[in-house]
Amino acid sequence: MLSNGASHSTVARGTPGIPKNMSSGDTSLGGEGRDFPATTMGFVGGLAALEGPAYARALEALCRRYWKPAYSYLRIGWTRSNEEAKDLTQAFFTWLLEDPALRRYDASKGGFRAYLRVLLRHFAGRADRDTSRLKRGGGARVFSLEGDAPVLPELLGDPSQADPERVFDRVWFEELVRSATQAVRERCLREGLEARFETWEAEALGGEGGLQGPERAKALWWVREELRRELRRVLAEAAGGDQELEDDWKRLLGV
Repeated sequence: MLSNGASHSTVARGTPGIPKNMSSGDTSLGGEGRDFPATTMGFVGGLAALEGPAYARALEALCRRYWKPAYSYLRIGWTRSNEEAKDLTQAFFTWLLEDPALRRYDASKGGFRAYLRVLLRHFAGRADRDTSRLKRGGGARVFSLEGDAPVLPELLGDPSQADPERVFDRVWFEELVRSATQAVRERCLREGLEARFETWEAEALGGEGGLQGPERAKALWWVREELRRELRRVLAEAAGGDQELEDDWKRLLGV
C-alpha cells in the first residue's frame, strides 16, 4: 500500500528538477487549490482583488506555496534561528495582508517569484520594526505554518557562503515537485491505481518492484505523464505570466 507522505527519495537531489525517472518526450496551509484554472495568472491574478473570496483563496495559495521558501531565505540570509525564522515568516505574510505591494505587481516587468523575493528582502531589512508593529496590532491574522520546516544542507556548513535567493528558489522547486508527486499519489489512491504509483516509485528508488511486463511500461508512462501534467498545472497557477511559466517549465525539465 502507499504511504501517506511523499518519498523524498523520488525527487532528484542537487539542482531542483523533475523526478529522476520522469523525463519523457512537509506541508500545506490548505487544500490542493483545484479551484484555480491551469492557466497563467492563477492565484497571482486573485491577489489583484481588493477583497472577497477570490482574494482569500489566492492569499491562502500564496502562503501554501511560499512559506517554506520564505522561511529558508530568512534562515540563511538573515542568520535567524528556527523559531525566529518561523516568526518572521508569519509576520511577512501578515504584512502582505496590510500592504498593497502585492496589488502593485506588474507581470510585464518580471516574474512573480522574483517580485516576491524583493518584497521579502525589503521586509527582512526592517523586520524588527515591522514585527513589533504587527505584534501590537492584536487583531492581525496569524498564518499557521503547518508541517516541518525544510532541512537546509547550507546550515551544516558556513551559512555566510550560501546565496539566500538560490536557497529560496531551490526550496520552492523542491516543494513544487513534492506537491505534484503527492497529488498524483492521492489520485492513484482514490482511483484504485496504487500499483501504478508503486511501480513508478520503485523505479525511482532504483528497485524492480511493482507491475511487470507490458503493464509495467504502461504504468510508468501513465504516472510520468500525470506528474508532468500536475507540475505544469501548479507552475501555471503560480506564474505571473506566460514567459515566467515557460522559463520555469524549461528549468524544471533541465533544458
